[in-house]
Amino acid sequence: MARHGVGAALSVLCSVTAVACGLWPRTTDLPRYDPSLYASNATPAPSPSPVFSWSNGAEYAIVVRKHEHTLALYHWTQQEKVYPVVLGIAPSGPKTYRGDLRTPEGVYRIVWKRPHDRWSRFMLLSYPNDIDRRRYAMALTDGRVPIIDGAPPGPGNAVGIHGTDREDANVRGVDWTWGCISLLNPHVEELYDLVPLGTPVLIEE
Repeated sequence: MARHGVGAALSVLCSVTAVACGLWPRTTDLPRYDPSLYASNATPAPSPSPVFSWSNGAEYAIVVRKHEHTLALYHWTQQEKVYPVVLGIAPSGPKTYRGDLRTPEGVYRIVWKRPHDRWSRFMLLSYPNDIDRRRYAMALTDGRVPIIDGAPPGPGNAVGIHGTDREDANVRGVDWTWGCISLLNPHVEELYDLVPLGTPVLIEE
């Protein structure tokens, strides 16, 4: 009986999160998937490999470099793939509060994965972490967090790696997300199949 109650509670929590963050399919009048936009494959970039102490020896690790608009996949610290990405509409700085349109910066993990009708695949990151919560608290104390409908918005959640329903924007490198990391659909499908739950993700400026 207790296990049934826990399962039901988790189901409700996941449903609320999914609805609030737009993870369930929704209709859109944006252009649909066009394979002709993805003629080029992901190619390696010249960026040096990072120090991997943050990955705790994981088989796969992901590094997102915001200034390069790239997502690099490493296997046992060897670079395997580099994909072009687009990010949050706000161009720089770590995410601080819900709705600031920034992509987080820090170390996270992939904590949930599922196919997605709108964005092909969705991989949820463990944002906010403890550092993000402290950053939010400091910003709130300093008056750098807006008050919306009489209350602060919180640090936000439901930040992930996903595909796109705006293929033309991704191809042109136009940042359009509310803070997530968006790949071309063939790329996110390949990445989704390669990385397991728990994969560490470093996002750096």
